[in-house]
Amino acid sequence: MALGGEESEQRRRFAESLRHADVSIEELWLRYFTLGGQAGQFEVEAYIHGAIALPALQRDILAHALNERLDELYSGATRAPYSQPLDDPDEAGDEPGDGPGQEPGDGPERDPGAG
Repeated sequence: MALGGEESEQRRRFAESLRHADVSIEELWLRYFTLGGQAGQFEVEAYIHGAIALPALQRDILAHALNERLDELYSGATRAPYSQPLDDPDEAGDEPGDGPGQEPGDGPERDPGAG
């Protein structure tokens, strides 16, 4: 399975960050698996080398595992990217408590007399 353009760029930037992490593939996979990753170690290694594609959620869990390692090292290296930035204005509301996919103000109703 070939990597799509967006996934290919994410994988390339992931590989750049990985070079600074001082972590083996086995240790990275264990961190990924501990966070809930579903791919096997072989699949993770194949993804890192660009041989297979992974679903966006699995790529994000892998990026998070790598970013945690970079944080432990207090590394100034660029962090591994996620498939969709958390601060994407199309995915988040404008008010606190608004989650992805909600319109601003769709959060829990507030009692005007409370607080």
